[in-house]
Amino acid sequence: MTQAALPAALWRDRLLASPLPWFLLAVVWTWPTALHPISAAPGSAHTDVWESLWTLWFVATKLVHGELPIHTGTLLDPNGSLWPSDPLGALLVMPITLTAGPAAAWSALVLLSMTFRGWIGSRIGALHAGEPGAPGWTSGAILALAPMALSAIHNGASEALGDTWVLAVVWMGLHWRGGGAWILGAATLLALCAWAHWYGGVGAFFAWGVLLLRRRLPSEARRAFVAAGVIGALLTLPVAWEAKNVSTAHDNVVGIKAPAELARLRRNIGPADPAAFVRPAPFRSPDFTKISRYGEDYWHCPYVGWVGIGLSLLSLRLRKGSRWAWALLPLGVVLAIGPVLTAGGSVVVLSGRRAIPLPYFLFERLPPFDSLSLLWKLGWITQIGVALCAAQGAAVVTAWVEARRGARAASGQAVTVAAVLLVALEAAALAPTRGLPDHVDASPPAPLVALAGEPAGTVMAWPLIGGLPTLYEQVTHGKTLAASLNFPASRGAWQVVAAVKNGREGTISVARRAGIRYVVLHLDAPTTADESKLSLSDWDHFPVLAEDRRLRVLKLW
Repeated sequence: MTQAALPAALWRDRLLASPLPWFLLAVVWTWPTALHPISAAPGSAHTDVWESLWTLWFVATKLVHGELPIHTGTLLDPNGSLWPSDPLGALLVMPITLTAGPAAAWSALVLLSMTFRGWIGSRIGALHAGEPGAPGWTSGAILALAPMALSAIHNGASEALGDTWVLAVVWMGLHWRGGGAWILGAATLLALCAWAHWYGGVGAFFAWGVLLLRRRLPSEARRAFVAAGVIGALLTLPVAWEAKNVSTAHDNVVGIKAPAELARLRRNIGPADPAAFVRPAPFRSPDFTKISRYGEDYWHCPYVGWVGIGLSLLSLRLRKGSRWAWALLPLGVVLAIGPVLTAGGSVVVLSGRRAIPLPYFLFERLPPFDSLSLLWKLGWITQIGVALCAAQGAAVVTAWVEARRGARAASGQAVTVAAVLLVALEAAALAPTRGLPDHVDASPPAPLVALAGEPAGTVMAWPLIGGLPTLYEQVTHGKTLAASLNFPASRGAWQVVAAVKNGREGTISVARRAGIRYVVLHLDAPTTADESKLSLSDWDHFPVLAEDRRLRVLKLW
């Protein structure tokens, strides 16, 4: 039989089994990044995208020199311990980082994540619904274009892309085959979820528990699930222990790992507003344009989509098959909304200054829950449940269309096209994350290239605000930074800005003692939130090393 004569359904199933359509979808959704793979990077300039680019470079540079990437060494001032936010992702794209740069590596990581979400999402959707075609395409589209995942890309949250591994865990749970190889493979995937992203690890183990408790699971399979879960936990514990020790060390450079700080985050911007799961654009909660200190452009968006919800409700009419995926919907919501009810980034307070306690409050002091802060990310569990239930809903629609119009292949294709288009339309026009992700120009500015050729010395940035690409600039100039991961300046930088108004000679003396030799002025950055209270003209009496329309590099001494 010639290829042209193959049944249309066979071609449809082959296409569904291929990552190609999902890769093309990822390219379209992150456009025009593909036009400039070396210089453009998905994400917003006023988010963590610069830190993610720097982390990819930091991990690759450290490993190439035979060092573990858990201490900054001479990379930051002050120096200290650091647990990379996405060590697994950094390892995955390390060859690209070393050959084409961190921007290209980040773009590749984003494309791989979106492609894998769509591809593996389509597989688990087809498995759960018990048939290929529309169910698989529907779940794949919902997961590939999930607003939660798109907001992570926009936020530059490289570690959140690790949540994609949770889908592989679900796939493994639906593919129980028995034997030691299956147990070890499932355990390894569970550990990979935790190593990639602690929130993803929590989600993976909870999803595994739901898979374990399915009513129709054979007793032999149940024992295998328990064994895989125990081994996965044992594989996770050493890495988790080391990560917590590094992150809470007295010299850690992150600065937000204290228990009190984590508890505050779990009660303001960290948890999800329950309404955020279902309210479309322009709803944002919290709205960082109103509460951010430095004008950050973060999006916390657990929105699951009404196309998925509608199809999920239709799946209730499907009497065959398992409904275990429905358990994932409330589970993700309960975990994501945190220990007390919040809305708009603050606690909902009743009369008598009482908050409304929620289930997370009962175990937030237990590991690993005590180490989590941005709990809205746990809503990924709900998103997976919606995608799987929507796959069954698509099967219901397909059966209904076939019963009335016949022509099974044509009916299935029509439902497939309609479902995917509706999911894409909602993601593009109705979801709170419509229009995301943005992209940034990550090409090396000429002034920083000039700075790279200058003698050694510490570099500080001005104005002293968050959200500047200070860390990423180090990839180009290669010098020590008077900055930290979450704070714009070191103690030495504060001493320098305090001396600037006293004249050049006094500033140079202070700068020499602090070891700060260069200042990078960001000419296009807002100075209204600058903590140094200086103006651009206060730096006029220092010689200019190089400048363009965005940056001016000063050489203090």
